[in-house]
Amino acid sequence: MIKMIVLDLDGTILDSNSKVSDNTKRYLNKLKEKGYIIVIATGRNFASAFQVTNKAIFANYIISDTGSCIYNAQTAEALFLNTIARNDALKILNSYNDECEYIDVCDKNWYYKYCDYIYKSDLTIATNKVDDIVSNCQNISHMSLSFKDYKKVNEIYQNLSNEFKNLNIIIMQDSFSEKKWIEILPFECSKYNAIKKLADYLKIANEEIICFGDGLNDLEMSKKCGIGIALKNALPEVKENAKDVTAYDNDNDGVIKYLQKLIDND
Repeated sequence: MIKMIVLDLDGTILDSNSKVSDNTKRYLNKLKEKGYIIVIATGRNFASAFQVTNKAIFANYIISDTGSCIYNAQTAEALFLNTIARNDALKILNSYNDECEYIDVCDKNWYYKYCDYIYKSDLTIATNKVDDIVSNCQNISHMSLSFKDYKKVNEIYQNLSNEFKNLNIIIMQDSFSEKKWIEILPFECSKYNAIKKLADYLKIANEEIICFGDGLNDLEMSKKCGIGIALKNALPEVKENAKDVTAYDNDNDGVIKYLQKLIDND
């Protein structure tokens, strides 16, 4: 029996225009009202996940920053919070800023972006001053490194993994892009580890969890959750390790159509 439904955002319940369809919102809210625990699990920080889902009314919890943090979706209260030490963040910024097109340093509310273009938007503060980023970013939840030369991703991944054994370094790719980048997370943080922690907190068994994803940071949860489902548009390696694949993609309510067939016919 399914009790928890875990949903990636980009490439999963977000369409190609980064929107959640009205049909998806309605159906997930209906499931939530029936008692299902709806969980967003995303690489975005809390503020970005909250904004792009129009306040996540249909969700109970948000796992943000690829598993670094878990929030109550409606109160914004942090249930679990893991952070990267400022000294580590500073060392990474100083060591790799020349190699990167940009580096994002994230907390709950902001993306502090190291790049050549200085600006401020709803969620982003961009600067070319490393010290400003590290001093202003509160509770660093994750970092993202986007490279000028993407052929260097594997080499720099290896260097970072060797140097920062106290951090979780992963290569990330979405299903809708050939671009790869590096995500830096607190030690042992991942979407699946956060799902497990939340499930234990709620006394939900692993076999009672279904998850949906498309990108590389969804691979582990697709393999380890009770029912791991890949989107039709997911990367091949995600599909290969999932228990099933949706008949429809993220632009055609793939998640909802799968759940309707599974739950409404149960």
